[in-house]
Amino acid sequence: MVFWSCLFFLWLRVLLANAGEWIATMPESVVGLSGSCVVIPCTFSYPANGRTYTGFTGIWYTENYESKVYHTDTSEISDSFKGRTSLIGDLHQNDCSLKISSLSSSDTGPFMFRIEIKDLDKYTYVNNKVSITVKDTPENPTVSVEEEVTSGTPVTATCAVSHSCPSDLPRVTWSHDGTQPSPSQPHLTSYNLTFTPSREDHNKHLNCSAEFKGKTVTGYKTLKVKYPPYNVNVVTRVSVKENDSVELTCSSNSYPPANSYQWFSSNVMLLGSKRIYKLERVSRYTEAISCTAINTVGKNTSAPRKLNILYPPEIKSESSCQSKILTMCVCIVDSNPPGEVKWFGPDSSKAFSSTSIKQNESLTIFTLQGWLGFPETIQCFANNSLGNSSITLKAPQNGILYIAVASAVVVVLVCIVVCVVRRCCGNRAAQQPVMRNEQTQMKTIQNKSDLENKEEEGSYRDIYTDCSDTRVYDNMRCDEKPLSSDRALEDEAVYANT
Repeated sequence: MVFWSCLFFLWLRVLLANAGEWIATMPESVVGLSGSCVVIPCTFSYPANGRTYTGFTGIWYTENYESKVYHTDTSEISDSFKGRTSLIGDLHQNDCSLKISSLSSSDTGPFMFRIEIKDLDKYTYVNNKVSITVKDTPENPTVSVEEEVTSGTPVTATCAVSHSCPSDLPRVTWSHDGTQPSPSQPHLTSYNLTFTPSREDHNKHLNCSAEFKGKTVTGYKTLKVKYPPYNVNVVTRVSVKENDSVELTCSSNSYPPANSYQWFSSNVMLLGSKRIYKLERVSRYTEAISCTAINTVGKNTSAPRKLNILYPPEIKSESSCQSKILTMCVCIVDSNPPGEVKWFGPDSSKAFSSTSIKQNESLTIFTLQGWLGFPETIQCFANNSLGNSSITLKAPQNGILYIAVASAVVVVLVCIVVCVVRRCCGNRAAQQPVMRNEQTQMKTIQNKSDLENKEEEGSYRDIYTDCSDTRVYDNMRCDEKPLSSDRALEDEAVYANT
């Protein structure tokens, strides 16, 4: 754009020069920031009549020639502008642009340009005057970006900062990360940002801030980011009774909003393409259900939603009683919400409490254990807030247990008898050795006397061979067995005493 502007001014200058007219081109007003600088763009033409002139003197005045804002001879410049003005244009190129630095509120103008050409003429362009609007704060930047962008697709935004001093450019920052090339224009500076938006950027501001010597202004644009559905969920009532109907809603977050839906049960597509799906006569065996939300950008599917179906207790046929060491009855109850169980014997007025309870999803296992006196039949009664159910179980009597108890009693009685016998035998054993020693001594004396009588009669050998007398020293009869070694040692002791 700058190139075409320069080309246009050059063409205009040549055209006007050939026409032989005194014409200047400049804006009627410019805006400058207090304390900064301002540039007044200016071009001029003169009647050259085919000749070439090299002696140019450029002068800028305030209105009515009150002050010399700029002069080629700097000594001619008024004190209020001295050191603050410069001609940045080349008069030989018909460029009369003026720069005023350290702008103050008194530098409002209007200003006009005068050209003095050696060997030609002098001319003041009184019909072309420019005023300066001095502002204490800069103008807000203007942010431009596409009306709608797509998540994951790069896009370029532009921040236009109005500024009158190209030598004192502002520092521009963006609120979003991205690539920032250099500004493309010197006066109306444009700063570009290339970034990749995401769904988190939707309805958020894309800010562009410009800082001018401690003064910061900000412009923004609200982003509209298109993205596929996410956070898709099946929404329904917390609980539903078995055999009732229930409505399911497919909830999602997307831009633009989802315009089509699909419903699935165990990966099998159900009939229904609307956001709300009605499920008739649900049961405890109803499979988990999921939905897919679709918009113009894409689609996404929810996690399977298992419905919470409420139903009264159902006692499973696997419930039974068995007896081993003790009797144990198990009652398996399927219910939602979980039920409670009471046990009753033949006397229904007396209830038993379960000895253990185990929960496995909708199944609850109740166990009752007992020893002697367990009833022959036991009733399991289950109930929850929706109803109740019961079953009567037969408890087999444990004959092994009775035998075991009887055997234990016999063993105890035998132990008692053994202890009594041992105690009595111990008392007799303590008295027996004394009586035996006395009998043995008497018998030994008698046998010795008989032996002496036999020797006198000359029949020693017959006596020795006689069975009964031969065992005298052993105190044994002929029909007795030999004594043990302990008994023999005992007899020897008696012999020694004799």
